Amino acid sequence: MKFYRGFTLIESLLVLFVITLFVALPSVAVKEAKETLEVMHFLDRFEKNILATQQAAITSNKRTRMIQRDTTTEYYFYTESIEKLVMPKDLRASRIKTLYFNSGTGNNSSLQELHFYWNKNKQKITYRFLFARGHYEKKVTALN
Repeated sequence: MKFYRGFTLIESLLVLFVITLFVALPSVAVKEAKETLEVMHFLDRFEKNILATQQAAITSNKRTRMIQRDTTTEYYFYTESIEKLVMPKDLRASRIKTLYFNSGTGNNSSLQELHFYWNKNKQKITYRFLFARGHYEKKVTALN
């Protein structure tokens, strides 16, 4: 009687399980990294749009504004054109209506604070506008 070398069913299933594990684990890690990058990209674009809106108020000598829609997930920056910025699902925002930037100076006329809550990282990101300077201060604090 001849003995044939081969794999048993258990060995084949074990190899299949290991290969599946190697394929599935990176996809989970990539998903988490993608969500983090989406939030970081949104905050970066948000800061750049605030700066562009302030600079447009200075250079065009016209009052510009940023409007938060009722859904609190969409921000519109009104300068010479309209720029729409959609907030990622991982963030929550405090409710504000409109921020105005004065013509000629770019200062924020209401001195409101903007708060974003990032529950996954347990962080609160605050943008506080500085009086008569046209700049903002970004502060990241841990949520309890």
